[in-house]
Amino acid sequence: MIKQINKYIWLTPIFILIQIYVLNQVLFNGFSNPYIYIILIICLPQNTSRWLLLSFAFILGILVDSFEISLGIHSTACVLIAFIKPSIERIIIPRNTISEEDDLFLQKLGYKIFSIYSFFMILIHHSTLFLLVHFNIETLLKDVWKIILSSFITFIIIFICQFFFFKRNKRE
Repeated sequence: MIKQINKYIWLTPIFILIQIYVLNQVLFNGFSNPYIYIILIICLPQNTSRWLLLSFAFILGILVDSFEISLGIHSTACVLIAFIKPSIERIIIPRNTISEEDDLFLQKLGYKIFSIYSFFMILIHHSTLFLLVHFNIETLLKDVWKIILSSFITFIIIFICQFFFFKRNKRE
């Protein structure tokens, strides 16, 4: 377990730097912004203890907040998805698909399960994030469109990242 967590700790600065210096500088379709750093929460193993999952999500969100000067919005969205992650896993990931110690990667879960699981987590994160930042009844339709488009773009980037950053162990 410690070896797996160390991998995520080492990947954290990489994903934060990509987020801050690359993705935050590019707006897709004029107003949608992907947030790929949440891949680190999504892919944590199922047996990650609750306190470690919530702590890691909070620290990850606070780091992004500190670079974006966003007053805890990212940490709130990250802690929310970390809090509901075990429930979502029980609902979406069939029993005996993978062991509880395995990371939740595309290569281990398969395309269909990973796609449903990760898109649902991304959608919850982005909904929380955008509604906390932009909630206004007058622009609700525009905000919903922004959430869906940003979630879809984030999903595609996370899907592609699975092939570069997260690979099967050689022993499998």
